[in-house]
Amino acid sequence: MTYPIPKASAEAWQAYQKTTRPRNVGLIFDRFVQDWGSNPDKEAKKKAWREIAAQKADADLLKEWHIRWEAMARAVHAEPFSLKTDWRFVAGLGRKGPLEAGFTFHRYGFPILPGSSVKGIARAYAWLVEERRESDPDFLAVFGDAPQGSEEVAQSGGAVFFDAIPASPFKLELDIMNPHFPDYYQGDKFPTDWQSPHPVYFLTVAAGTEFRFAIGWRKLPNVEARRLQDLAQKWLIGGLAKLGAGAKTSAGYGYFVSPESAPMPEPSAKIEAMEALSPAAPPAPPVEQKTGKGKVCYDKGRAYIVDQVDPSKRTRVNWQELGMNSLADKTLVEYTYEEGADGQRKVVRVQRELKR
Repeated sequence: MTYPIPKASAEAWQAYQKTTRPRNVGLIFDRFVQDWGSNPDKEAKKKAWREIAAQKADADLLKEWHIRWEAMARAVHAEPFSLKTDWRFVAGLGRKGPLEAGFTFHRYGFPILPGSSVKGIARAYAWLVEERRESDPDFLAVFGDAPQGSEEVAQSGGAVFFDAIPASPFKLELDIMNPHFPDYYQGDKFPTDWQSPHPVYFLTVAAGTEFRFAIGWRKLPNVEARRLQDLAQKWLIGGLAKLGAGAKTSAGYGYFVSPESAPMPEPSAKIEAMEALSPAAPPAPPVEQKTGKGKVCYDKGRAYIVDQVDPSKRTRVNWQELGMNSLADKTLVEYTYEEGADGQRKVVRVQRELKR
């Protein structure tokens, strides 16, 4: 079944497609994505994703948005600052959309980290890392307090967290998840090793993209307000660097560094390599597998298994690719891995160590 749009809208879109002007990629993603029909095939859907990722931002519109954004920030005594993505960044992955995976765009067509999320990251860092609580005067002054009973009144925090916006025209990149047990996730079968992987595409912001942040203050500035404002900024920077932002932080996405720090190198031909494992591809040749015991650890949000026999062996593990939820730090596990002739290991199965 197809759902037609108004004739005037369709005509305007058809006329606009003939121009070379930059387009609002957010509007295209939400409303004008290519229709791949009632019987979608892998190539049509992949083409739609690639067309979205190839769209160019309107640099003039971004410049004007910066002027307004900065004027609003300075009106509440904010001093904008910048951070760069350490690797790829994705926000709104779980949102509903025509292409299965979502993404958060501002109405002008630029990727953003909403102010509510920015505040949540700073609050999580203060709570989890610095162990601040609602009883702490600084915590309460920055974030406020939610009512606990019907007779209590909410207290607003003094800090005003703005949307984080790209500092300059950005680059979107297509990435891929590769669930290995598609029949299991659809509720049809048990997770078995002979099921064919099913690639799922999603959008990301490229590594090294600079974003601008701003934290204002509701009241007139004084020495104490400036101290609290600086403290809120410290918590935010700590959260962005150590907890990450957006989706898939456990897999290394969404971490930020100072503009002077170089981003991590991009994996070469990642999508093309994973597409080779699509359902249409022949099964990979059997390889010898080995088992071991170890302990889960995290380094900058990336998960590893430290081998119990040889702690110098740290093997990267991707929970999403294994089709399982992440395990807590220091969890003892039994794991299966493939080891190539060059000594490189790939984890293919993880389970908690059984107590005997």
